[in-house]
Order: sequence, then structure tokens, then C-alpha cells
Amino acid sequence: MANGSKSRGKRSASGKRKVEVYFATNRNKSESDDKAPWYGERFHADGSESYRVGRAFVTAKGAGEKTTYVAETVETFQETVADDRDDSSATLGSAKLFKDLKARMHAEGRDLIVLIHGYASEFSAALERAAELTEKYQVLCKDGKTRQPLVVAFSWPANGRMAPFVSYISDRQDAAKSGQAIARFFFRLCDFFLKEGLAHRVAREQKDRAAEALHAPCPNRLHLVAHSMGNWALRNAVQAIVEQRGADRLPAVFDNVFLMAADEDEDALQDGLKLGLLPRLGNAVQVYHSKDDQALVISDVTKLNPDRLGHNGPSDMDRTDEKVVAIDCRHVDRTNIAHANHQYYRLRPEVIADVRFVLAGRRPEEVPDREQLAHVRRYLIKKPGG
Repeated sequence: MANGSKSRGKRSASGKRKVEVYFATNRNKSESDDKAPWYGERFHADGSESYRVGRAFVTAKGAGEKTTYVAETVETFQETVADDRDDSSATLGSAKLFKDLKARMHAEGRDLIVLIHGYASEFSAALERAAELTEKYQVLCKDGKTRQPLVVAFSWPANGRMAPFVSYISDRQDAAKSGQAIARFFFRLCDFFLKEGLAHRVAREQKDRAAEALHAPCPNRLHLVAHSMGNWALRNAVQAIVEQRGADRLPAVFDNVFLMAADEDEDALQDGLKLGLLPRLGNAVQVYHSKDDQALVISDVTKLNPDRLGHNGPSDMDRTDEKVVAIDCRHVDRTNIAHANHQYYRLRPEVIADVRFVLAGRRPEEVPDREQLAHVRRYLIKKPGG
């Protein structure tokens, strides 16, 4: 892919570079505005459904798996009213966020990715993951140039600790409670971009040529990435959206929805009370999974349910929406032993390359280094050199 990406900030002689990212968070604000941790482990003072937005700069150094990312500065966009619950009359920080994003998407021809992080992630780690995807999930555009996407991380109050199990249970509860805040963020995102004509309105019955056209690469598309327990938060957000707007009023605002190493039930995409209605929010749902994902074992133990979406993908593809595609990463999931085969979505070059071809508009059967499995919508990323 040709490289024509642009990013704000300069690369220093030492190889360091500044990566600009955006954020939304329903975490509580720390006492200091100008230094880490910026946001803490509890909910927004006005409740779990309230959130703030802003932008941050992350310093990146190195290349490949050895690249390090460190959040350095955070700017919170100020609200003009004390209580943001009255969406109709409030002047919101999110309005500034979306205007900034719209302007940059138009001027720079860049896509937008919304990231929902997983378990045991501090606020700074969410920013660093966003910076990592900015650099790695580059998008081949119609003009033949590859550009970095703009990335917004939605950070819910995961406590940032990997043990003990009680921390996992606490994070799971907080992820569920964050569904309302994520839903509100999606409402504003959808309303803004749909009004601006940056998202596609697609009738559910449209298929074949129309669906193929929707996957043609173009600037100004929106994508969603949910990792690990972020998929549980996403389920609760989808249910909140359905409750407030109805199942028949879900706009297809996202081009691709990526479910990465999902800590969710393997039948979630088959059940309307779980993630079954998620495909209505996008044009395609990409499920990346691996049976060797050891990090999901903690979910097996605490929930007494070993059947995770992130292990084997959907349990019955025939009962999922035709927009759902499953990509098996069992041959390309290994990284550092501490990652427990759970971070391949951002660390394995084979998976990153696969994602980039999807973002470039390739149809599932056109993505290189994939093997089609028995089901027409199931694929396996081949072994390196295989």
C-alpha cells in the first residue's frame, strides 16, 4: 500500500513522534488537569451515563512490536453548562469534538475509528492504544494514498489491574454500567455525522451490488473497534440504543465494526437481547477470534461459561446476520507471553495487514493470506510463510 499518511506533530532525530488522538470517558476527573492520571477508576461525578471529551498527545518511539507509546498531555473540551443531561439545550464538548473531526476528515481525507478498550485498562493506556491504532490501522484511500485514521477512544473505568478475579468482576459490572454513556456518545456521533452526510443510510434489504458498493474505499467513513471486555460494554450500549430508539431505528453509521478477542458469549450475534442487532449499526461486522486466547480463560472461570465469542467466533454462523464475517487468528495470535494470545489485533503484523485490507474495502474473499473455511463467511489467516 502506498504511504501518504499525515499526522500532526514532528518526528525527532531520536525517532520519537507525537500522535494526536481524541477521547470520550465516563471516568471521574482527577484533581490535576495537567498531569497523569487525568481520569481515575470511578465514574463521572454526575453518574455513569455522563462523559467528557477531549484530545491528547501520545509520544511514540520505535517500530513494530517494540514500539512504545506514552500518553503525555490531555486537553478536556469544556462544557458551557454545568449539567450535560439536557442534550437539547446544552452546548457540549462533544459538539467541538465532532466539528474538529469533521473538519479534519474533510481536509485530510481520513477515516474515523472509535475504540472501546477492554478489561484492566487505565485511562492513559486507552490513549496509548488509540495512538497505536492510529499508526497501525492505516487506510488505503481512493487516490492511492495510505492515511492514518483519526481515532477516538471511549474509556470506561476499568481499574487497570489484572488480578485478582474480583477486579475482573468489578470491571465487568462497570462495563455494563457504561453502556448508557457509550449509547449517548453514539447518539451524538450518529446524529452529527448523519446530518452532515458523512455516514451511509442503507435500507436493511439492500444486498449484493449495493452492499459491494458500500465497501468501496472512500474517505470520511466511520469504523468501530471493540476489544475484549469492550464487547460486553458494547452489548450494553446496543441494548440502551434499542431501548431508547427502537430496533427499527438503528442507523448504519459504521462501515466496519471489528469485534476483537471478544469477551462475549459465542451466541451474542445470534441473540437480539445481546449483540444480535449490532449489524444494523454498520455495513459489516468483523469477528477476529482465536481458540488459543488464554486471557479469556478468566472469563471462563468467573462466569462458568467457556463458550466465548473470542475463542471460536459465532457458534452458528447461519443464525447470524449476513453482514457478519468470522476471521480465525489461531496461527497468528502469539506475541509476548504476558499478552496471553489476546493482543494480536494490535501486535501481530499478519492481523494488522488483514485489518488494513478490510479498511481498504476488500471483500472478505479478496483479502490476501486468508483461507476460506467450510462456511462461506468463515476465514482463517494462514500461517506465516504457509
